[in-house]
Amino acid sequence: MRTPILLFTIMALFLTLNASSRAASATNAQRLMTNVPMTNDLPKRIITGVIVNERGDSLGYISVKVKGTKTGGVSNSKGIFTIATDLKGAQTLAIKNLAYEPFEQEIMLEGDTTRITIQLLTKVVNLKGATVSASAFTSGEVEGVTLKPLEILTTPGAAADIFRALQTFPGVTSPDEGSGLVVRGGDITETITLIDQASVAAPYRAQAPNGGTFGFIPPFFVSGTFFSSGGMPARYGNALSGVVALEGLGMPTGQQFNATLSTGGISLGGASELIPGTLGIRASGNYSNTDILFRLNGLRERFTQPPTSIDANVSLVWKYSSTGKIKFFNYGSKNGLATYYGFGDAKNTFNTVQTNTIHNIQLTDVWQDWVIKSSLSANTVSSTIDEADFGIQSRQLNLKSRTDAEKDLSDWVRVLAGVEAEYDELEAAKIIRNQGSTDARYSSKGGAVRLGGYVETEMKLTRNLLAGIGIRSDYQTLTQNVVFDPRVSLKYVFSSSLNLRAAWGIFHQFGRPEQLSTALGGNPELKAQQATHYILGAEYTEGDAQIRAEAYQKIYANLILPTTSGIPQNLGYGYARGLDFFAKYGEYLKTDFNGWLSYSFLETNRLQARRTEQGITYEEGATPFDIRHNIVLVAKMRVWEGLSVGTTARYSTGRALTPIVGGMRFVEGRYTWFEPIDGSVGSERLPDQMRFDADISYFLPFTDKAFMVIFASLSNATGRANVLGYTYSADYSQREPNVSLNRQFVFIGATATVRF
Repeated sequence: MRTPILLFTIMALFLTLNASSRAASATNAQRLMTNVPMTNDLPKRIITGVIVNERGDSLGYISVKVKGTKTGGVSNSKGIFTIATDLKGAQTLAIKNLAYEPFEQEIMLEGDTTRITIQLLTKVVNLKGATVSASAFTSGEVEGVTLKPLEILTTPGAAADIFRALQTFPGVTSPDEGSGLVVRGGDITETITLIDQASVAAPYRAQAPNGGTFGFIPPFFVSGTFFSSGGMPARYGNALSGVVALEGLGMPTGQQFNATLSTGGISLGGASELIPGTLGIRASGNYSNTDILFRLNGLRERFTQPPTSIDANVSLVWKYSSTGKIKFFNYGSKNGLATYYGFGDAKNTFNTVQTNTIHNIQLTDVWQDWVIKSSLSANTVSSTIDEADFGIQSRQLNLKSRTDAEKDLSDWVRVLAGVEAEYDELEAAKIIRNQGSTDARYSSKGGAVRLGGYVETEMKLTRNLLAGIGIRSDYQTLTQNVVFDPRVSLKYVFSSSLNLRAAWGIFHQFGRPEQLSTALGGNPELKAQQATHYILGAEYTEGDAQIRAEAYQKIYANLILPTTSGIPQNLGYGYARGLDFFAKYGEYLKTDFNGWLSYSFLETNRLQARRTEQGITYEEGATPFDIRHNIVLVAKMRVWEGLSVGTTARYSTGRALTPIVGGMRFVEGRYTWFEPIDGSVGSERLPDQMRFDADISYFLPFTDKAFMVIFASLSNATGRANVLGYTYSADYSQREPNVSLNRQFVFIGATATVRF
């Protein structure tokens, strides 16, 4: 009962102070009113007064109108206004000004002169374009901008990759130096990726045994990115930790061509406005072959086939009316590599090939003042992994339909609602290599439909307080499980520079097809996994400077864990809690210096599976994503005209590790193999990780419509061999460090853009 009492006490104090402020303002206004001129040659009635702000200061050149009429006036330099009118009786004075809250007040016109004092409240926050939710980072022309595409491209160590750039944000860590987003202690499966409402089943490219993934899409292919590391609004579902929502580019203006040539490959792209304002097309293609890059840096011998990839995309935008447009988006890629792995001098080969296609059609229009976005998408991912004695082939299929609607009911209330239907399917095959005989192949397939819907509202409760309140529900056909997720976020704006945010919400995520389908060895009775988020943070923005700090806690329940029988169960629970800090200054090419600092503290604890001689047991401990301290510093400076240099420095304490302490020997016929025995869960930690990246770029303009950027980068400049884990001998009696492939290497290239 203490919390409500404390809340009402604070509200009472706030109202008392506010009343005192208004009284002082009124006193100042009365002083100004003594200067109001009186005339006798005006029409029958006069409305006169003074306009002041909340401090009692006069406001000049403010337009005042009698609502529903053309009668009005403008205040002079001293805030005084005079309106001559023939109107009588009850009338309403109204003021609408972008800098102040809307004002309306009823007056009674009875005598010759009506005097009034109008106090306007400074508009400290505008609901339109505001980001109410906590833990939100965006890139694009909206409130809360953090990184734009050009900044992603020029971030040292990010390799022009959206996901690697997001890893420089607080709350995001990279245990293996790949592009996977490990958000606030949750593994990469807990964060979903969307593009133009479509789900992306595999947002990362093929991965080697010791890291090396990249994001699936370049930064200049998107117009904006919304990234949330927790407390997401109700429009985002089936995710326990975070969401990356990408918006593709819209209608091109004019013609554009760009080309990039580097030691890593070549890319070409173009855009054309086929029918001005009505029809446009964008297309690009990329071919990457790292053979030259790894030869240049002395790393070629690590691969039997260095990483290669080819991708292409084309989008067509048709604006069929003043409010409506249709966007067709198609993307396809193929990538692969072959490398060595193994313990000691053993040179086992690891080969992987992945193809990824996305097709999406999105309709955007306005109906009855509702902004409607509706899409149909299909995403297929096929991958093959071959090792010495076995292989895995898989095919993921995601079909999705989604509609979102949004409407501003007033300057104070916005309503959002949406529905989605999503089908996920996995077909997998495991191939056992049998020497001297036919390989054994085991294949299976399973899938399920998820139906979801949400309603939420964003509103101004007071001129300083914004709220986002929503609820969503999801249903999964295979488990026949229905979940309800209420979510609340608050934003209190002290001034245009300072605000305080808080959020609470429940989040559910259904198991993957291989965890649910009986054909794939799953359990169709599994409940949806659950996480409850608690977030409190503050943000300060002044000019080109931005500072954010957030404390958070996630409480997990119904986590899916393996069992000795092989059938997964909802046995897991735990928590992740921590503190995130982010400070940024400037913008690339806008200020001579720009950069940001992020720091994260994280503590995790979960019930986890432990492999023993008696089978699987369960034990609480730190998770493999528990990195207690993570610091990233990015700095870029323009040293001379178009010449810029930049650095990224990273330090993180070693992540928690469950060691393998031995092996169990099994014999079946002429085959002998070993199964691992785990030590205590999270009982070890890897060595601390450090990395320093640097780059230099030169911006060379030819004309106002043609330019070139020449760049060179040095990754892992100190050549530090960061330990990502351990490789064990066949009987698990010995181990050796598994170090990153991202050793010291140089990357050079140039990109040119021409507009017509």
